[in-house]
Amino acid sequence: MMVMPTKFKKTFALVIFLSAVISAPVAACNEELVLAVLTLDDAVKDVKSRKEGKVLNAETIEIKGEPVHVIKVLTKSGRVKKIRVNSNDEK
Repeated sequence: MMVMPTKFKKTFALVIFLSAVISAPVAACNEELVLAVLTLDDAVKDVKSRKEGKVLNAETIEIKGEPVHVIKVLTKSGRVKKIRVNSNDEK
């Protein structure tokens, strides 16, 4: 019977553990952990890129327990419009 060095045993155990973790089914993941959180800065950049108008103000408020970005825009026609962006939306 061959005796394995301790270092080899630890490395072998780590390889077995990592291969088990990597091959675990993806369905076991919680979908909420996969969603990217949209920052206020990213939401403002998105509104600016869509040329909605001039951004006057931007803030994050809570609606029904969820953070929502509210961006106040002055449109080309001179009206003030509030754009609400769910902060849980993907970029």
